[in-house]
Amino acid sequence: MSTKTIKTIAKIGVSLLLLYLVFTKIDINQIIVLYQKSNPFYITLAIVLFVISQFISSLRLNYIFHQNQFYLSQISNLKLYFVGMFYNFFIPGGVGGDAYKVYILNKQFGWKTKQLTICVFVDRLIGLFAIFSLLVLMGGYLFFSNSILFFVGLLIIIISFFFTKLIMVRVFKNSNAYYNYSFGYSVIIQLLQIGVIICIVKAFQLNVAGYISYCFIFLVSSVFSIISFAGFGTREYVFLKTSTFLNTQETIATSIGLSFNIITALISLVGLAFIINKVQLKTVPHNK
Repeated sequence: MSTKTIKTIAKIGVSLLLLYLVFTKIDINQIIVLYQKSNPFYITLAIVLFVISQFISSLRLNYIFHQNQFYLSQISNLKLYFVGMFYNFFIPGGVGGDAYKVYILNKQFGWKTKQLTICVFVDRLIGLFAIFSLLVLMGGYLFFSNSILFFVGLLIIIISFFFTKLIMVRVFKNSNAYYNYSFGYSVIIQLLQIGVIICIVKAFQLNVAGYISYCFIFLVSSVFSIISFAGFGTREYVFLKTSTFLNTQETIATSIGLSFNIITALISLVGLAFIINKVQLKTVPHNK
């Protein structure tokens, strides 16, 4: 059994265990009632914001591709991105979404696997650093009333930004050309997904004093989602365990994390259409 297979099985096991722990603590009927009474306008807006976030995420990856002389057209990149999302959510034990992108680009264009792998890895890494930056900023606001400490957190982000950039340039030589813009893309993506969470909270018509705590917990769950399959289980469990911090019921808190995962899964189904139609990828002209 390969290491990759073991990791996949472990992630699925973590998801199943966490989902079991979650659903033994909450009332399913209450979740159903919550959805029945939800505001359809905000649910729709949440879906729209999520789709926009994924579009910008695809732009970020294609920007990195272009900076590494992989001139994939944006339409082709977007199709491939949705196919990757589908593989990540619905093919347990199969080829992961990022691995599939590398495979198909190497197969169709003969582009080097190693360099493609670096591109998708750096894409994920920069995205993770954007989450870290927003966590520090929100954490300073939530846990430190002293404005000086808040600005200390802001200073930490700035220092970390340049320190991380320095390390990445040393490890990935060409990353200096695209790091700044990619980080900007990443912040916008996370802010849009934070908007998704706010819309879900408003759709459930919750009496919330402030939205920052919900946004903070969402970002925490995003970090921990890497240990489970497609984020299922982890996000729900994090929201469940922080329901007291959010000052809401366990079932309602869990429903927020669950709703985000459901939206992600539904949008990921778009990739199935491109798989069935055998997505054809194209490149764009470029100046040498």
